[in-house]
Amino acid sequence: MKKYILIFSTILITLILSGCGTKRQYFEPVEPAYEIKYDGDLPSSIVDVVRDGATLENGQIITKDGLQNVMLPTGYTFLQSDNENYLATNKCNTLIIVDKNSKVIYTKQFEISVASASLKEDFLAVVLANNTLKLVDLKNDKEVFSQVGDTVYAHDAKIASPYFLKGLIVYPTLDGKILIVDSKSYKVIKDIVVKSEKFFSNIIYLDVLDDRLVAATNKRVISIDPKTMAFLDEDIRDVIILKNRVLVFTKDGRIILTNSELKVLKEKKFKFAAFAGTIYGEYVYIVERGGYLIATDLDLISTNIYELPDEIETFLFTTKNELFYEDKYFKLSNK
Repeated sequence: MKKYILIFSTILITLILSGCGTKRQYFEPVEPAYEIKYDGDLPSSIVDVVRDGATLENGQIITKDGLQNVMLPTGYTFLQSDNENYLATNKCNTLIIVDKNSKVIYTKQFEISVASASLKEDFLAVVLANNTLKLVDLKNDKEVFSQVGDTVYAHDAKIASPYFLKGLIVYPTLDGKILIVDSKSYKVIKDIVVKSEKFFSNIIYLDVLDDRLVAATNKRVISIDPKTMAFLDEDIRDVIILKNRVLVFTKDGRIILTNSELKVLKEKKFKFAAFAGTIYGEYVYIVERGGYLIATDLDLISTNIYELPDEIETFLFTTKNELFYEDKYFKLSNK
């Protein structure tokens, strides 16, 4: 009996000393990476990032069009922009609209924090943190649509914003659905389930190109046009919609190229890569958390890898041709 106890104790000590957890493995380029340097400094450090932008410590904001000369009041963080005005919110559940002169032109108090929002002309579409969807008529300061969704217990930090599409408002919910609301009658005309679960199932991506809508949770991509609806199940980090194709970036370091109906055409694997952000034009640039920038063409044929000045450990935001990290930035060529 003592012999078995001794053997068990020896095994236990060995496990403790060697560590029971799985050691994380890191992406390492096969070929030597080209080194790149920052192009300059930001006015201050990034303190918050959402799907559509970032907020600096001094209140200045970055949108998909780059650094803006707009200052938010103290305590507010950026949500979204319609290129004329800017949406921001604070921890007291207040949403404000700020113009290009940094003047607050509208204030709205909600019963719970704002998860995402979009603005078009006189209408404000909002997704609240309790999965309630709202539409506000700004001209009359009146809620013309409100619907409470199913309870969610946790959601991904990446939250898509509502999308104004001609006479429709497309709402991404926190429980993995898309609600399409008629902008005249304020009625729900379609309810589409992408992937609905209680934990981390919110819509992380929503965009429209021509007559095709693409949305994703962190587990499924859906592509919808007037004739077809297609799904692709993966562990998803991000999505890019292109003409007649979709690029899906997975959590295990793969880039998947599909056609518009999500049929896989090709995929490329970057072993142990952890994707943190994407930029695309004529080429696709993927920011890798270990401190690399992976560049590939849209057909996933050729690849170049660049070494960043830093590993990505905190707030990062990318635009069409720029990368912002902490208090630095640099511009990338889309050609």
